[in-house]
Amino acid sequence: MEHMYLLVRILLIWLLCLLSVFLHELGHALGYRFSTGKAKWKVIAGSGLRMFGTSRYIFCLIPAGGYFIPGEEVGTNRAKIITLAGGPCVSLMQGILYGIIHFCIPEFVQPGSGLHEILLWVSAFLFYFNFFQFLFTVIPIRYRIICKGHKSDGLQIIHVIRGKS
Repeated sequence: MEHMYLLVRILLIWLLCLLSVFLHELGHALGYRFSTGKAKWKVIAGSGLRMFGTSRYIFCLIPAGGYFIPGEEVGTNRAKIITLAGGPCVSLMQGILYGIIHFCIPEFVQPGSGLHEILLWVSAFLFYFNFFQFLFTVIPIRYRIICKGHKSDGLQIIHVIRGKS
């Protein structure tokens, strides 16, 4: 039974990470749609082996990294910045939401119950994962290992502001 519990927990962590990456990339899509009015784009959540997808959404095996691919060139610098900032903003909002849930759970769910423990664990995990994802994408760096030399959203925003896009 312990092995099954561990397997379920690992599967849940994988699924929650992939979902958080997907929502981050959808944040870019939302920023693109808002700033350009264009609805043609593609989101790739994760990296590595493609598991499943549609013409617009692709989900890959490793829940780290992801890409937003606009259908057309993002024209103005303002639109580029809004598009780039959309992902980190969604990650930050997720982190705040899960942090609130984590600290409010004792008010709504009886402490000591199985549901209480699961919700505490899941909300804490999602809080930290999304906060880390926010920091990892907003800090202006070039990824060397995970995303093979790609620039973080923060670094891309700085390049747009400096006119290096």
